[in-house]
Amino acid sequence: MSDNISKFQKNAELIFTYIYNNRMIIISIFVLIIVIIAGILIYNANIESKDKTVNAEFESAFALYGMLQNNRIPKEQLNDPTIIVEITTKLQKVYKEAKGKTLKLRAAYSLGAVYYDIGNYTEAVKYFKEVADNRNFYLQESAIYNLASSQIELTNYNEAVKTLENFIKAYPNSYLNPQATLTLSDIYRKQNDKVKSINVLKNWMNNNTNNQYLNIFSETINLIENNIY
Repeated sequence: MSDNISKFQKNAELIFTYIYNNRMIIISIFVLIIVIIAGILIYNANIESKDKTVNAEFESAFALYGMLQNNRIPKEQLNDPTIIVEITTKLQKVYKEAKGKTLKLRAAYSLGAVYYDIGNYTEAVKYFKEVADNRNFYLQESAIYNLASSQIELTNYNEAVKTLENFIKAYPNSYLNPQATLTLSDIYRKQNDKVKSINVLKNWMNNNTNNQYLNIFSETINLIENNIY
C-alpha cells in the first residue's frame, strides 16, 4: 500500500513539476484559446449588427411578396410588374450585402421562389441550387425539391432525376418524399422508361407499407401498366 502511495506521490510531483516548468507555455495556450473564442464571438456579433439594416430590407421584401401571393394588395396592382421588380431588387440587395450566411441564404431561397413564380426558371435554379448545396441549412430540404421542379420546367430531365434521387435518399421521412417519388416516376415515363417509372413507385411502396399515399401509388402503377397514364 505504502509503495502505491509513494508512486502516486512521485507521479503527482512529476506532473506538478512539468506544469510549473512549462507554466508560461500553458498559460499562453489558455490565453490564446480565450482570445480565439472571444474573436469568434465578436466577429459574429459584428456580422449580426451589420445585418440589422439589411435584414429590415429583407423583411420588407418578404412582407410585400407575401401580400402579393395572398392577393392582399389592390387588384389593379396584382399584375403590375413594378411590384416584382421592387421585390427582386430588395432581395438582390440583401443577397449581395448580407454578411451572415443565414440571411444570405434566406435571400437566395426567396429569390428562387420569386423567379419560379414569374416563370424565370433559369434564375430559380441558380438560387435554389445555392441553398440546396448548403448542408444542415433549415431550408435545404425545400430548396432541393424546388430545384428539381425548376429543372423540370426547363425540361432538364436528367438533372431533375439526379436531384430527386438525391432528395429521396437524403430525406426518406420528408413530407415531400411521396410527391418527389411520384414526380421522379413521371419523368421516367416521359423518357419512355416504363420499367423505371414503375419500379421507383414499387420500391417506395415496399418501404412505406402503412402510408396514406399507398392507394395513389397503386393506382398510378395500374395506369402506367395499362398505358392510360
